[in-house]
Amino acid sequence: MKTLQGFGYRRGTSAVHRLDPRSKMIYVLLFAALAVYFANLLVLLLIFASSLPLVALGKVSDRWSRSIRGSLFFIVFIFTFNFIAMIFMSYPLLDAALSGISMSLRFITLISVFSAFFLTTSPEDLAQSMVQLRVPYDYALTFNMAMRFVPTLSREAQIIIDAQRSRGLELEKGSLIQRVKNYVPILIPLIISSFRRAELVADAMESRAFGASKKRCPLYVLTLRGGDYAFIAVTVVSFLLILSLRFVLGVP
Repeated sequence: MKTLQGFGYRRGTSAVHRLDPRSKMIYVLLFAALAVYFANLLVLLLIFASSLPLVALGKVSDRWSRSIRGSLFFIVFIFTFNFIAMIFMSYPLLDAALSGISMSLRFITLISVFSAFFLTTSPEDLAQSMVQLRVPYDYALTFNMAMRFVPTLSREAQIIIDAQRSRGLELEKGSLIQRVKNYVPILIPLIISSFRRAELVADAMESRAFGASKKRCPLYVLTLRGGDYAFIAVTVVSFLLILSLRFVLGVP
């Protein structure tokens, strides 16, 4: 559940926080596409390193690192699954290991890029930016509420885990199948709690006459400033330079 902590907004006044969500959205989309497109380890490391300045300038390194550490189980699982699959396909051990490392590093890169974005982007500003991009308000609100729900879900899951452990539940005991079964007492209360929270949100929206008026007036309007245009320019140039490695040097 620590992985989800990297997707909860952390209030701040840094230069990264003050950037328009649309400019940071361009960075996320372009560099996430690069992470999926490339398989070369050095290129993936370069893409991963691109998120580090955002994390450092945004002063969110603590939650970002906690999210990376929380992904360790998935990283090991991805490496093991790819390694075994490549072995069964009669690939050499070195190629199988490199493939597993590449897929694990791709996962870490995606986690890092999206974590740097959501930790420094206010949900209200993100929803407003989506509306200004002509996304229907209902969809923008749904996405906004979903992203707000992620850290809440993480906290509730941790509370349930602590409560069940106090009752003698041992999550790390037994075989792999037994460990999966041990999480059933965690998932059932978590699902019930999620449904209750969703019902409360629905009642709150209905009590405020959500959807009664088709024309909405925003409280404020986001505008791109000089820093945003500079960030977009650096992002696009970096994207093109990294992409050129494929077409000029033939990097896989």
